[in-house]
Amino acid sequence: MMKQLSAETIRLLSSSQVITSVVSVVKELIENSLDASATSVDVKLENYGFDKVEVRDNGNGIKVADVPVMAIKHYTSKISSSEDLESLTTYGFRGEALGSICCVSEVLITTKTALDDFSTQYVLDSSGHITSQKPSHLGQGTTVTVLKLFKNLPVRKQFYSTTKKCKEELKKIQDLLIAYGIIKPDLRIIFTHNKYLCDPFQTVWKFLLTSLGAGREAWECDC
Repeated sequence: MMKQLSAETIRLLSSSQVITSVVSVVKELIENSLDASATSVDVKLENYGFDKVEVRDNGNGIKVADVPVMAIKHYTSKISSSEDLESLTTYGFRGEALGSICCVSEVLITTKTALDDFSTQYVLDSSGHITSQKPSHLGQGTTVTVLKLFKNLPVRKQFYSTTKKCKEELKKIQDLLIAYGIIKPDLRIIFTHNKYLCDPFQTVWKFLLTSLGAGREAWECDC
């Protein structure tokens, strides 16, 4: 007999189509940072991002009035109607990213605008609603911390059960950061994995060396 899925199940399944991997989390968060006019972005991973993904920027921060709905699906400041799609100037516009990430992980958001006296850290539930908050010492900008990624999607996590798959995902993140670095030359990007600094832009120079005759094994990143 066919039965209607619960709202929670529908939300989880739809979110798993938006957030399909660690690199998709990093991509969505970095694009939020770029849309907030950030000039510096720090990306930190622990255990290939499955234990922790953190993206910190020095952008505009989230306005106090927007905080209650900042991670609620389909709330966005980037468009107000379908007509706006013809003149987009931002990377994101659907209002799905943070809400989808909340569905498949535990999320903390710390933010401060130029008008705020101090930053505030917010703890979000799986629906993107704020469950608690406290003052923070961080400066202007936004830090999104994602913990226990795919905690409620064991099949998705199982896909990354081998070290080879995890390293492939790490390489995709490096390639993503290189791409942003190329199109945004004034953007400062720092990438660490398990507290080890990974410089994705060394890969660019090593690739050039490879083109001049060095072997590929000379420049692959082991971080």
